[in-house]
Amino acid sequence: MFPKNVKTRNFHWMLISILMVSAMIFSAANLRPASAEATATILVDPPQTILSTATVGTTFNVNVSIANITMLAGLEFKMSWDASLLSCTNLTEKLFHTVTPPSDLDNIWQIKLTTNNTGGYLQYALTFQDLSRAMDGGYAPINVTTAKQVAAALTFNVLKVPVTGLYECNLTLSGVKAGDPVPNSIPVTIQNGYYAVYAPPETVTNTVTYGGNTYDITTVSNASVVPDSMGFTKVNGTWYELDFNLTGTDGSTGYVNATIPKALMGINPGDQWRVEVNGADVTPTVVDDATNWYVYFTTSLSTKPVEIIGTVPEFTLLVIPLLMAVTLIAVGIRRRRRL
Repeated sequence: MFPKNVKTRNFHWMLISILMVSAMIFSAANLRPASAEATATILVDPPQTILSTATVGTTFNVNVSIANITMLAGLEFKMSWDASLLSCTNLTEKLFHTVTPPSDLDNIWQIKLTTNNTGGYLQYALTFQDLSRAMDGGYAPINVTTAKQVAAALTFNVLKVPVTGLYECNLTLSGVKAGDPVPNSIPVTIQNGYYAVYAPPETVTNTVTYGGNTYDITTVSNASVVPDSMGFTKVNGTWYELDFNLTGTDGSTGYVNATIPKALMGINPGDQWRVEVNGADVTPTVVDDATNWYVYFTTSLSTKPVEIIGTVPEFTLLVIPLLMAVTLIAVGIRRRRRL
């Protein structure tokens, strides 16, 4: 038999030991870097590159960056694009080459850093030759906690520009692998990019004849306003319709900015401009100055009829009858005076 106080002390020590061992086991099982949470991001930056005007040979820059990641010791990814539209003329590694002191640059292990323009892709894979040396030097692991950090700087060259419409392709990241020093895999969210180049805008001026007068209608578009297709007709009462055909690459997006003289066509108070493409309403943006209306809209392309519907100015409709009425009144007054 043990004295009561001895048994109590032994039980307390046993309980404390169990708690300490349990805490150590729990800590070991859960000792994972903060980057293990799926908040780390690898992204194409900027996410969209849209060139409204470009020629073959135009260049633009894109980065592959990382954000909100800690305990990073190695990174790998592949990026792909449409090889018929773009070529990558420069690939510069930025992330691992920011280490200090500079003499430790020889500790970078460049596993892959290549561009294949025939296949339309590049490959990136870097880590440290000697991780212990990198950690002792204080430049590993890599932590990006406040802002995104460029991993690779890319320069692309435009290979082809559309005649009408636009060309577009995705800048797609795949095979992304990030690891910490243990090594553990770091979950990473991927944000891909997008590229598009529009055809050079085409300016076309067509002439419309109405009421014995001629008016110039100018259209600026990345599609083709078919020559000699411009027409002007009355549809319902005082509503008038400006008609033309729009032609572009099937499935692409086109825009039109039509300049319409106010002397030809306008809108009555309380009414709205209407634009129909292939019989379906689209919503235009309309602004004006002292002499012209500017009607802008976008639409998917192929060959489609366009109708811009408005009214003719009240002056055009009323000025002649009004002048006739004034003249008749004046004549009547003169006759009465003679009598």
